[in-house]
Amino acid sequence: MSTSTEEPGPAEHPSPADALAAIDDAQERTSRSLRPSPLGMFVPWGLGYLVGFGGVWLAIRGVLPDAAVTALLVLAAVVPLVSTGITVSRSSRGVSGPSRRVGAQYGSSWLLGFAALFAINVRVGTLGVPTPTLSLIWSGSALLVVGLLYLAGGAIWNHVPQYVLGVWTLVTAVATVLVGYPTNFAVLALAGGGGFVVLGVWMHLRDRR
Repeated sequence: MSTSTEEPGPAEHPSPADALAAIDDAQERTSRSLRPSPLGMFVPWGLGYLVGFGGVWLAIRGVLPDAAVTALLVLAAVVPLVSTGITVSRSSRGVSGPSRRVGAQYGSSWLLGFAALFAINVRVGTLGVPTPTLSLIWSGSALLVVGLLYLAGGAIWNHVPQYVLGVWTLVTAVATVLVGYPTNFAVLALAGGGGFVVLGVWMHLRDRR
């Protein structure tokens, strides 16, 4: 009884295009696994904007007491900070070398930027600037720092959605100043917070495909 071996047909060999597609797919999956979860990075900040600045808007309109607004602002700041720290820590676990250094430098840029912003605006507040004007200075300058940092992050990691968020945040910063006090808090809550939530949910759904 004789046996014969058949040479594999051309269809059984991967083409160069198939090999490149497999490489691209592997790179994308690796990049996605190292990318912080958008639900942990963006959605908590969006909800923080909605709750915190929305609470300020309601307090100005006499709907909420000042004590409740203070509690909401603290909650709106602490929860996103904790969520971001946990998310970044998980995504950077096992990463070393230049990538880890760049991530650490970028993270410290947020702390340095807001520390400088706080010092400048507190000093401006001691010069007798009227409360409505000071409110516009805080909202506009804070979003300016956030927008520029997201532009930088999008450029560093070639992440278009993050870059788009930076552009949207800068537009929102200008809008908060143009609409004036106290409507700037409504813009912060809806446009600022809404932009974070929409981007986070959209990225999460896209990554699940």
